[in-house]
Amino acid sequence: MSFSRPLFILVSSCLIASLANAQNVSEPGNQHAPSLAIKPITCVVKSLGEACQMKANVTWQSPVPQSVCLFQDKQQLKCWAKQNQASEMFDVTLDKTMVFSLRDKKQNTLVEQTIKVHALSSRKYRRKLKSDWSLF
Repeated sequence: MSFSRPLFILVSSCLIASLANAQNVSEPGNQHAPSLAIKPITCVVKSLGEACQMKANVTWQSPVPQSVCLFQDKQQLKCWAKQNQASEMFDVTLDKTMVFSLRDKKQNTLVEQTIKVHALSSRKYRRKLKSDWSLF
């Protein structure tokens, strides 16, 4: 099969243009997806089971204004009406690793972030300081 040079250039130009256009088009589901950033992402306690209290800086952004609420697991912390960004400090109490999520009016989770609780000493692997029996 033989192609003439102008036809080959035209076809290859169209293919290159369509590939470039396909790379620039974003997925339909991600056009309105907000981003969520919570800092710090870890909380340290002396031993597991203790409550961890910290101040968390919560920042979120959205390409378009939306009405959203911030949740700590199932507890609602704050809502914003028709905004495309916000940044606030929250006093947070954690007793275990928890998920923070940004949800819309219909309670659909738009984005979430996990805050982990770490212990300095683990009860599970703590070494015994003295034996169970003694001569004295």
